[in-house]
Amino acid sequence: MACLLFCFSDEPIEGDERYDRPNMFNIGMIDAPTREPLCCLYGCIFPCCAFYQLREKALDGDLSNYRCCQGYYDRGPCKSGSCGEEQCPALCLCIEAWWCSSCSISATRMFVMDNYFLQSDPMDRRLIRFNNALQCLSCICHVLAAFDRNLRDLAQCIDCIAHIVYYSTAGCMNAQVNHELEFRKAPSLMKPNEQEGHVLGGGGGDYQPPQADKIDRADV
Repeated sequence: MACLLFCFSDEPIEGDERYDRPNMFNIGMIDAPTREPLCCLYGCIFPCCAFYQLREKALDGDLSNYRCCQGYYDRGPCKSGSCGEEQCPALCLCIEAWWCSSCSISATRMFVMDNYFLQSDPMDRRLIRFNNALQCLSCICHVLAAFDRNLRDLAQCIDCIAHIVYYSTAGCMNAQVNHELEFRKAPSLMKPNEQEGHVLGGGGGDYQPPQADKIDRADV
């Protein structure tokens, strides 16, 4: 199944503001299972708990800076900061990680990318697109199965594969971001011009990451 990844483009999406940034993740998602096996497994088996703890870690434990998906998924009437986060940030984050797990882990990853001026690895893009394609295929098969009973077994099979791929991808993403946070919080392991970013509230929308010196793009 791994060879299917190469059927998907590794190019950034059009207008991607994170493309060609000076820094890259210390490890790619594809390397996460071997570099951070326990963290990857934790994200696969207990995603809600893992995603809650990862966001808390990304915010340096200060949930006063928490916003729903850090503002990256503000659409229509649903705006971050208007969901009761100030009164009950821990409860809101718990609900987000439980009911919107895919958005939760993606928002944390984007927040860390913006905070440390990171761009994603080309293989990361392939893996994410492969997962997204399987989720769409699963949805299409279920719709078709509603009209043709003969397709129900196929729909269930595709659904099972899509679930496995999603949780595997989420586990890899969880391990990648956790590794990056640990790496950035260890000054002795960082180059002088790879200074740690500052955790800010928000994330999406008008979020402006702190300024940092550019460094040569690292090879992953």
